[in-house]
Amino acid sequence: MALFGGSRDIDLFRKLNKELINELIDVVVDIYKVDLSTTKEDVYGESTQKVYKDPVRVACLITADDQAWGSDEFGSDVNQAATFAFLRDTLKDAANIVLEVGDLIKWNANFWEIDGIAENQFVVGKNPDTDSNGTLFGGNHSIVCSTHLSRRTKLSINRTNVGTPNDLYHQ
Repeated sequence: MALFGGSRDIDLFRKLNKELINELIDVVVDIYKVDLSTTKEDVYGESTQKVYKDPVRVACLITADDQAWGSDEFGSDVNQAATFAFLRDTLKDAANIVLEVGDLIKWNANFWEIDGIAENQFVVGKNPDTDSNGTLFGGNHSIVCSTHLSRRTKLSINRTNVGTPNDLYHQ
């Protein structure tokens, strides 16, 4: 039987992380899920233009790489990668959202398309869902998304009006 990593330890760890990310760091992003019911597919099950649902605002940690500029026959272009780390409990309980490859994250006035998702950060190295000791020890902590900067021209997202009727601007 493990000395640390019990349910009280995991609850303390979750509480501290929620307070750190939601109140002290306080960086929020908007998550856009692909709306499969309104996205039109061709005979091969592919779509040239995705349609997205209304965004969900969630707090997270962000690590952005430096911008890389390149040029080709069409002109110059910028490429950038970023990593977004979410608390699993926040996505599951508060936002009721499941991230998938192809979803969009809006941050820093840009849209980032999710390329990969990692769910392998376990508290005390144990996943309570698969550990042989059951759900008594360990915890599944976070969801980390690797993304790339997406072009606005290929997105089907309406602009959001923010503010009062007298002070209306587009975000």
